Amino acid sequence: MRITGGQFGGRHLQMPKGPAIRPTLDHVRQALFNLLGEKVRGARVLDLFSGTGALGIEALSRGASHVTFVERSFFCVQAVEENLKVLSFKKEPPRTAIIRAEAVTGIRKLAREEALFDLVFLDPPYGHRWVRISLNALTQYAIVSTLGLVVAEQDKRDPLPPWVEGKEARLVLKRHQRYGDTVLAFYERQ
Repeated sequence: MRITGGQFGGRHLQMPKGPAIRPTLDHVRQALFNLLGEKVRGARVLDLFSGTGALGIEALSRGASHVTFVERSFFCVQAVEENLKVLSFKKEPPRTAIIRAEAVTGIRKLAREEALFDLVFLDPPYGHRWVRISLNALTQYAIVSTLGLVVAEQDKRDPLPPWVEGKEARLVLKRHQRYGDTVLAFYERQ
């Protein structure tokens, strides 16, 4: 697995030891960042279910101002830390943060800290309703900026709702792109 563009384009990422994970394929990640274009530059990014950290690291490589990684697996957190260290992001602590927690717990913690994100990546294990659960949590807590974007990676056999509304926000599906069995769904906060 490698970074597909930006400052560290072409560099390889470490995979976590321990249980197998399903990282976003290079060509899907490259297509995602091509679709996002300049929205990444200067953005504050939240990488939920970060796994190897590939999505967040790709965002940093393409000019994101800050990325917070949320991951519950000890092995995955180690991989994110190692990938950041190898790419020298650890030398700039204000640009990254890692929270070892389940996604909804991480969202609650960030809300208590009054964190605000322009771009949120959701890439949970397929088939466990984690995208829906996380979208609901994001609408219950005010951590997605106005006109912020949430990108969810989902199995094509598990369609997502056209909108999700909670006490703090409404997320509306603006676009979806299919790559084989993978669908990228783009939700905008309104």
